[in-house]
Amino acid sequence: MNYIIAHLVGDYLIQNDWMALNKKTSSLHCAIHATTYLIPFLFLDLALWQLLAIGIQHFIQDRTNFVSWFMELKGSKSFRDNLSPWSIIVTDNALHLLFIAIIIAL
Repeated sequence: MNYIIAHLVGDYLIQNDWMALNKKTSSLHCAIHATTYLIPFLFLDLALWQLLAIGIQHFIQDRTNFVSWFMELKGSKSFRDNLSPWSIIVTDNALHLLFIAIIIAL
């Protein structure tokens, strides 16, 4: 449960407009976002490899169009296009949380 709170704090409370508006077009902005995103995870009992895995996955997912591609691949193009941006935001969060849960379970 704490990792869900850490994700929400890192992705919404710490992230500012500068990061959100530029992370898709700039690796530097995305790296800064991914690094600051990890701050709440420092308060969890995670190994260094887990923190690195969560940060790297977060960077890759946020920097690329993976979520949009994933939605199209699984047959949710209409959901993506007609209910954007909320459909993308929900899918993005579900994928981040799924990855984090897997990493924590290992």
